[in-house]
Amino acid sequence: MAPVAWDLLCRPKKCGGLNIKGCKPWNVASVGKLLWQLVTNKEVLWVRWVHGVYMKICRSIWDHNPPADCSWYWKKINGLKRNMAHWYNGSTYTLTGNGAYSVSSSYNAMLGHMSRSWEMNLVWSGVMLPRHIFVLWLANQQKLQTKERLLQMHIPITEDVGCCMCALEVLESQQHLFGECCWVKTMRGALTRWSDINIPDMALPETLKWIRRHWKQFRKEVASTMIGAIVYHTWQARNWKIFRQINLSMDFYIGQIKKELTERPRMHAESRRARQCPLLIQRLCS
Repeated sequence: MAPVAWDLLCRPKKCGGLNIKGCKPWNVASVGKLLWQLVTNKEVLWVRWVHGVYMKICRSIWDHNPPADCSWYWKKINGLKRNMAHWYNGSTYTLTGNGAYSVSSSYNAMLGHMSRSWEMNLVWSGVMLPRHIFVLWLANQQKLQTKERLLQMHIPITEDVGCCMCALEVLESQQHLFGECCWVKTMRGALTRWSDINIPDMALPETLKWIRRHWKQFRKEVASTMIGAIVYHTWQARNWKIFRQINLSMDFYIGQIKKELTERPRMHAESRRARQCPLLIQRLCS
């Protein structure tokens, strides 16, 4: 079972995806370089051969009609040119400034326009641990396999559907687990007092949007790193409790997050954006 659709994974990171290249469109974009060589009449052997065999009369690839007895690859190239014609102005490739063919530019053009999610700059912060980034990315996409999501996908649940992290006896949803659960509220309050980074209690996507609109860049990154650590360790504590019957104390997880929030910013303490927040660095690293 794939928790995230393939089309979403193939989006750029700034648009909410993982920037994984889709095999089919990437292959088509790569083959597009052959078309570019024909359009610009590059002095390469295979272009000269094509002009000598298939394009003796019609010298323009746009006006050329492949003969019925031509090779399979020549039919495919001519079939692709209809979808690529708008990339050209005459014989000039317009997706790059210098007119040189770019597989990446062609691939992105095939994906089409996608709205940018500015919160992704916080999710993919260099301050955050990679494992925290991935879990936070899943949580921001509402794709973590909570009991509510399993029920929505018609997957039977043998145990109690309530939240195992608190005694409220409510359905375990992502909104509850990372926003309303007393476990998260207690952890968030302790870390807020320790770090002096005050973030209002909101759902996860709204929290990231709020962080993006406030503070200087490095403080934003540290705040999102704290949120990512809370999400990761809450999800870990939940899974350990359900699947391993391990119930560690709140103080253990808070100590882990404090350690991570001390070590990661210290690695970036000499960067230009970190020097704009000296009091924050001093508080976290002292």
